[in-house]
Amino acid sequence: MLENKDSVQVSHEDIEWIKQKMQEMDISITRIQQCVIGDATYGQVGLVKQVDSHQRYIDKDKAYKAKVAGGMVVTGTIWTFVLKFWDKLF
Repeated sequence: MLENKDSVQVSHEDIEWIKQKMQEMDISITRIQQCVIGDATYGQVGLVKQVDSHQRYIDKDKAYKAKVAGGMVVTGTIWTFVLKFWDKLF
């Protein structure tokens, strides 16, 4: 009788061990998913939303700093002209 080299025999204990490990992995993957996406039931904000929130804050902060820097340049320029013409007038 020829043996079929394509078949593999696995014991019942090995199958139970594999099932147990799969269940453990399922729990771990669920926890990772809740961490990344968040869990509304527990009010947990996920990493994706936190990164989005931080990005919006950074963009607003950059715009604010650009406005302040622009205002300082305009104020400095006007002040320079005032001082220059002040000396010519008086």
